Amino acid sequence: MKISIITPAFNSGRYILETMKSIHSQSYKNFEHIIVDGLSKDNTLEIVKKFENTFVISEKDNGQSDAINKGFRKCGGDIIAWQNADDNYLPGAFESVVKFFNDNPNVDLVYGYYQLIDSSSNWICDVYPMKWNDWMFKHGRFVPLQPTVFWRRSVLESIGLLDESLHYCMDVDYFARALNKGFNFAGIPLVLGQFRVHDESKTQNKHNKKVVKQEYKSVLARHFNYGVLDSLVFDFFQLRAQVTKKIKLSVLKKA
Repeated sequence: MKISIITPAFNSGRYILETMKSIHSQSYKNFEHIIVDGLSKDNTLEIVKKFENTFVISEKDNGQSDAINKGFRKCGGDIIAWQNADDNYLPGAFESVVKFFNDNPNVDLVYGYYQLIDSSSNWICDVYPMKWNDWMFKHGRFVPLQPTVFWRRSVLESIGLLDESLHYCMDVDYFARALNKGFNFAGIPLVLGQFRVHDESKTQNKHNKKVVKQEYKSVLARHFNYGVLDSLVFDFFQLRAQVTKKIKLSVLKKA
């Protein structure tokens, strides 16, 4: 089974070398890596062009979703994923994903455990997401972390490309569309990737928190026909997540 990885990039020189190494050092070698660069002005292109088995598109785009869609149109893999230019895969991730898909032909999308790392690539903590639960996903309690998600080509062929009107929660929208089409999700109980926590990330930037939450809720409400109770449950889960995050950060700082 061939894996296609799409990486959208724009002025990503600070982190993309680490991302590239995490992909190209995988033990499973049947993969293609498509870099979609938005005309970076730093050394991004210089870095990515040093790696074999890459296809580079460098042209103006209309944002991250548009860039990823360019990669989706180009890719030819049986398994597809995108990995942002500041996140990483852990060794053995591709091999584990291929084995899981081969062993579980009824599963269409998979996700795994992950590590949080900081801007200097220091480990913060390991995170163990819950088993897939439709109701929890629909109400904002849980969403698979995109750097650990892989899906079969049949998903892309059925639901199409990312919604380019979305700027933060296009992954949530994609998973919701897949769920509504009847595709099956499953978690792999292995740490597959690393998610970088830093203020340059648009979803983590404190100034974007409100708009990210609004887009998140809007996506779920549209796909799952939210009523008043659904809306209240979503708001409760988001508040709970904020409180839990503050507690965890406090504990980590004391450790």
